[in-house]
Amino acid sequence: MKWTTRLNAAVLIALALICGCSNNPYRSGETEEQTYFSSFSRAPEKLDPARSYWMHESAIIDQVYEAAFEYHFLNRPYEIVPLTTESIPKPIYYDKKGKLLKRKDPAPEKIGRVEYVIKVKPGIMYHDHPCFAKDKQGEPIYANVTLADIKGYDLPNDFECKGTRELEARDYVLQIKRLADPSISCPIYSTIKNYMIGFEELHDTYAKMFEDERAKRKKAAGASYNQEKDEQENPFIVDYLGPEFEGAQVLDKYTYKISLNAKYPQILYWMCMHFFVPMPIEALEFHCQAAMIEKHIVLNRCPVGTGPYVLTRFKPNEVMELRRNPNYHDDFYPSEGNPGDREAGYLDDAGKRLPMIERQVYRMERESMSRWRKFLLGYYDSSGVASDVFDSAINMQMGSEAMLSDEMKDKGIKLLTSVSPDLTYTQFNMLDDVVGGYSEEQCKLRQAMSIAIDHNEYLDIFMNSRGVLGQGPIPPGLFGYRDGKEGTNPYISKWDPVRERHVRKSIEYAEQLMVEAGYPNGRKPDGTPLTVHYDHSSSGDPGFRAQFKWMHRRLQLIGIELKERGTDLTRYRQKRQKGNWQIMRNGWVADYPDPENFLFLFYGPNSRVKTGGPNSTNYDREEYNVLFKEMESMQNGPERQAAIDKMMKIVQHDAPSIWDLHPVSFQLFHSWYKNNKPHNMSSNLVKYQRIDPELRRQMQLKWNKAILLPVYLLIALGLLAIVPAAITIYRRDRGL
Repeated sequence: MKWTTRLNAAVLIALALICGCSNNPYRSGETEEQTYFSSFSRAPEKLDPARSYWMHESAIIDQVYEAAFEYHFLNRPYEIVPLTTESIPKPIYYDKKGKLLKRKDPAPEKIGRVEYVIKVKPGIMYHDHPCFAKDKQGEPIYANVTLADIKGYDLPNDFECKGTRELEARDYVLQIKRLADPSISCPIYSTIKNYMIGFEELHDTYAKMFEDERAKRKKAAGASYNQEKDEQENPFIVDYLGPEFEGAQVLDKYTYKISLNAKYPQILYWMCMHFFVPMPIEALEFHCQAAMIEKHIVLNRCPVGTGPYVLTRFKPNEVMELRRNPNYHDDFYPSEGNPGDREAGYLDDAGKRLPMIERQVYRMERESMSRWRKFLLGYYDSSGVASDVFDSAINMQMGSEAMLSDEMKDKGIKLLTSVSPDLTYTQFNMLDDVVGGYSEEQCKLRQAMSIAIDHNEYLDIFMNSRGVLGQGPIPPGLFGYRDGKEGTNPYISKWDPVRERHVRKSIEYAEQLMVEAGYPNGRKPDGTPLTVHYDHSSSGDPGFRAQFKWMHRRLQLIGIELKERGTDLTRYRQKRQKGNWQIMRNGWVADYPDPENFLFLFYGPNSRVKTGGPNSTNYDREEYNVLFKEMESMQNGPERQAAIDKMMKIVQHDAPSIWDLHPVSFQLFHSWYKNNKPHNMSSNLVKYQRIDPELRRQMQLKWNKAILLPVYLLIALGLLAIVPAAITIYRRDRGL
């Protein structure tokens, strides 16, 4: 080797070492783009809007699909505004004989039918997708495909040919009909069937179709027929456009009508949710093909919508990516908001076209510390505050607001806090022989357990006091919530006027309840210990073990032995569906800002086991059910408050759940991430937000300066080894 070659090699090695010192996880220049970087810890399983009821899945679904209405980004109280429609429809009331009622707000008992006529804006287009691709004859290009035809394709974005079409009223009606499909098991079916005319009958029609088709297939295949395997590989193709359905009807290309059997103003809230988004028939036909199912190119992984973003990369255990929809319709940042919004900078982008962020990248982060470190280095744009880093990020002093630590302030990080309209609750299966039931003794057992599992202590140990102790199902900020002493649950709590908060009653009182329940010192009548089981899917969560030990210790105070039964998420969901459990922990995030959205979690006809509804405790008390039906159609006012107060007393006494807490949300944002007003009713917020990539680049360089001294030492050592040899070769080549 020539000495010059060796010297060049040394220089190249040195440059490689210097360039390799960056800890930036992204490609060169990537963070200088209008891209939002974040992470996720739980892989989404269901992206079909008719099936999913989980927040981490909504974060994807609600950016690809669009409901008819949405919530105003800035206005509080929350205000419904049109999204893909011309306006918010007014209810049209008819009496039980079909005669139009002229009163603006007739009494519920006089109403026999309520109609909402919804007009879709013309010119809204779906994002480009192969399901819309057609040949010169107008036929779908990707119909009746084989595995060989789609070799090398993993997502719709991979297909060579794509197309689009205009949004139509029939797409909304088709999706509403899908909610009645028994093979989908829509989680809101039990609620909608109570109001939408003919919805339950449509469900029964589909069920009969499936029954007939199963019989036909079984007869053709003979004794060897495997129904489960067959229906997975060749699912039933439902003619959603076929059966007439009075509850949702197409009036013309851009107009459809919703018909209810009773006054139910909350239907407009429901229609802001992804269950009521449009679904093109082309997407169903494309994704239901056997070859597509074999390749997992299905709606649960591949959403098709008109929303601001398109899911372009989906590796649910690694990374997900969304990009701006080039076909997205006119949508603009609001030009007005609440008092103080302009001063807070929330109107700096007034009137700008949405979305402003071009791309979103989410990476799987199973460890909270890894995510936190990357946030501090500027590689994630926002972050929550995990308990194990709370003290280093937040200063909490008794009686004062939470403040950022000096380190956070020096980085220009912003803190936003808000009491979330959420409920975290520990459920009892009311169908269980031990922890369920409605006798006074069974209610006292649950009351005693509610006292023992003191969530004020839980808040202090695990959540840095970030929450409000629950007294019932309704969270703060919603109509019906009672604050202070007036809102105290008299069966398990008392009001502490000094600290101005609710506290649990004493363990001694809980022990007396155990005696009255028939379990003195936690012993059954035969003298053996009372043992109850906690079912969960959190075995992989490092924080779960400590929380379970805490719960175990708290129940031992009243003599109860708690054992765990952990399963994977799929099995856990099956247990909930079938009622094969005793105690579970659950959370409910407000779908819409109305107390009915929490009180219906304990409405008997919404039982998870009996109807597949959201009442996963399977609580069913007739007095509560009657009051619920009266309350749900009322306007907010004294009469509705009185009905809610009665319902609260019933459910507090029966204690079908331990009312754990209502969390206080702590969110951190880097200075380059704009328009982050707290909003608890929507998962489609990124379209309003903006990144200052140049500021991000500057801060990342400042916070990630390479430590080059070790590299320079390595280079020097390398040169010391190379230069003498190069001199020797040089002298030899020249005969010196």
